[in-house]
Amino acid sequence: SIFAIICLPSGSLLLTIIALITICPAGLEVGPQMLRRMGRNFLEKPCLRLGIILTMVIIWCVVHVMSTDYDNAWTWPASVSFGVVGGNGSNLTTVLPTFPPAVPTHNFPQYLTYFAVLELIGLTVLTHLSHLIKLLLTVVIAVIQGFINLNLVQDSLDYYDDRTYGVSDHDMSHSITQTVIVVVVAVCLILINRQLEVTSRRLFLWQKEVEEQREKVADMRLKNEALVYNILPPHVAKHFLGKSKKDEELYSKSYEAVGVLFAAMPNFSDFYTEDSVNNQGLECLRFLNEVISDYDALLEQPRFKDIIKIKTIGSTYMAASGLTEDCNYDPNAPVKVKWAHLAQLTEFALTLKETLTNINKESFNNFLLRMGINQGPITAGVIGARKPHYDMWGNTVNVSSRMESTGKAGCIQVVEETARILEEFDYVFEQRGLVAVKGKGNLMTYYLLGRKSDLKNSPVKSNLDTPPVQRTSSS
Repeated sequence: SIFAIICLPSGSLLLTIIALITICPAGLEVGPQMLRRMGRNFLEKPCLRLGIILTMVIIWCVVHVMSTDYDNAWTWPASVSFGVVGGNGSNLTTVLPTFPPAVPTHNFPQYLTYFAVLELIGLTVLTHLSHLIKLLLTVVIAVIQGFINLNLVQDSLDYYDDRTYGVSDHDMSHSITQTVIVVVVAVCLILINRQLEVTSRRLFLWQKEVEEQREKVADMRLKNEALVYNILPPHVAKHFLGKSKKDEELYSKSYEAVGVLFAAMPNFSDFYTEDSVNNQGLECLRFLNEVISDYDALLEQPRFKDIIKIKTIGSTYMAASGLTEDCNYDPNAPVKVKWAHLAQLTEFALTLKETLTNINKESFNNFLLRMGINQGPITAGVIGARKPHYDMWGNTVNVSSRMESTGKAGCIQVVEETARILEEFDYVFEQRGLVAVKGKGNLMTYYLLGRKSDLKNSPVKSNLDTPPVQRTSSS
């Protein structure tokens, strides 16, 4: 019919476009840009998805009803006779039962019901809508198909068996059985639809809970990593976080060229009092925390990248240089290359003095730093399984601690070997003399005055152009 000729290509084109729109979200990088945009909107906007599905259902209903009315393939005559030639040449005539004349019939009227069932299945399984909307559409399609079976094609359904098998007895009208099939299928699909909705919502909640737990785990991991990096130096933290370590496994490493700094405030003990004015000493500890925090903030500067804070003991601040992965020891390297980190550590010590001076101006205090620097081989490692602590041991550490404890407030004391190295970096020293060091005897020590370039512009020292002080060998 003309109707079928018009509907077939237009319907095929419309269904192809809708299929492309719905398939494009599966591969958003494939296909024309317009289809990809429409597919993305179809995936993200429920209203657009509902509109397209309603359009498809309406088109199906209109075409289904109109095709039923137009599809009168032929009209049965009152009776049909067939002539057959027998084996002996005689003619045999068979007459089929007669029917009411001019009964409009369809070739396969039961296919209309099957089409409706397919539509219901596609609506239930292939669309992502609320079960209430699916329930409404299922009822509409079932009612429309029931109307078609019981009115438009009732005669064709009732006489289908008669036309096909020559049987005129009917226990139940064929139109009723086809309608019952549609109703049963619709009820089953409604129940399945509800179960799919429950399962989908449950899976969504589980997925959301999993995502929340995953975010919490990731956040907790970041916090744990930050805590580990605050407790341990970066290269040591990577060692423990990179692999699964046992509690009994130790971490230690020997270094040949490391700088060690001890910086203490000897007059802080006189400042600390546990009385009501200082809130039982709490205000004193708060002030000390601000000082140490300002020291730690200096290590964030790029110029001090090779310096690592080791620990604080009371008001004593301990730092070291040459422990990072960037400081590769080469015994044949020039002094300015091999001990560049020691110059950084010395500059860090001078910056600590400036920082404390600024704090004194703001708080109206008069704290002084007493510092000692030494260089040489050490052994560093992590001790403790539950509360790990990174520390260092060796003669270099002991001598640096003695340089601090035997020094003078406001000064940086070093041994002769350290002074000789730092002079290569234009640092100026003043000889102090022999100092008795426990376990080492008498050592020749020097006080750091500063950089030569800074002291030339300062009126404090006027003898910088004079020959340096002649050192005496340590006894």
